[in-house]
Amino acid sequence: MAKKQKGEKYDAYLVKNIDPLQQFMLSLLGNRTENEAVAHFDIEMSALDQYIKNKNDQNPEYKYTFFHVFCAALGRTIAERPRMNYFIRNGRFYERKEISIAAIAKKQKKDGAEEGLIMMRYHKDDDRSPVQQMHESICKQVFHIRSSEESHDDTTKIMQKLVNLPRFIYNLVVKFILSSDRKGKLPKDLADANPYSKTCFVSNLGSIKMDAQYHHLTNFGSNSFFAIIGRKEKKPVFKDDGTFEMKEFLPISFTIDERIGDGVYFANTIKIFKAYMMRPELLDLPATQSVDIRPVEEELGL
Repeated sequence: MAKKQKGEKYDAYLVKNIDPLQQFMLSLLGNRTENEAVAHFDIEMSALDQYIKNKNDQNPEYKYTFFHVFCAALGRTIAERPRMNYFIRNGRFYERKEISIAAIAKKQKKDGAEEGLIMMRYHKDDDRSPVQQMHESICKQVFHIRSSEESHDDTTKIMQKLVNLPRFIYNLVVKFILSSDRKGKLPKDLADANPYSKTCFVSNLGSIKMDAQYHHLTNFGSNSFFAIIGRKEKKPVFKDDGTFEMKEFLPISFTIDERIGDGVYFANTIKIFKAYMMRPELLDLPATQSVDIRPVEEELGL
């Protein structure tokens, strides 16, 4: 069994090779919500639509959607860009020991409908492909939420128990949770059930025909990366001769704690993510197989 290193947490490694300037600037800057960087970009959908059609033409029991591909591309990108899995606590940098994605699934698309949290883990040492990992995980959890009479996820069950406590005890428990979180000593069961302790929180607003340009981060938890999927829209794509054709695009918005990296790092991360989304067949390769994504970026003009 590996010996625990000084400063290591049960869920994260202490990062020690931080540039001195970045470490110094961290002491001058504020908290996570005061250091949000927001990036907006579009994904051209033609290759993605064809990929999903080909998958579903094989008649799987549970159909593939672009959300499965989105989460697979996100997991693969984070595995290749480890700073996207960093977080900052008490002036120190940590890297999570796993890549995790949180999202919300509603039982029905109507006001007041019950909703549950789904948690996906991306395993970079798994022989399954990124798409297979996410498809299996998401379908299993969403099916449970939408079909079971007792559809509460673990997080909701914990919150139900807390809010049913007498008010003065509830207030003490909340203070304990906030204090423990700031110190990085939140009980493991609570931390595991907390979506704001995951690598990335994803909100698929397009599924409810809604657009949004931005979603804030929180100081509670360790989440340094929030992704929004907007509503698909058609835009003109112009050719060299001045003519154009209408193509469908998927708007994406990333909110990132800019203290964990710099603009160049984030820009290159987005290029890799876009390349996987626009060449989704690469996500059928085993997660353990290395991919040189640079030729794909050049082909796509990213």
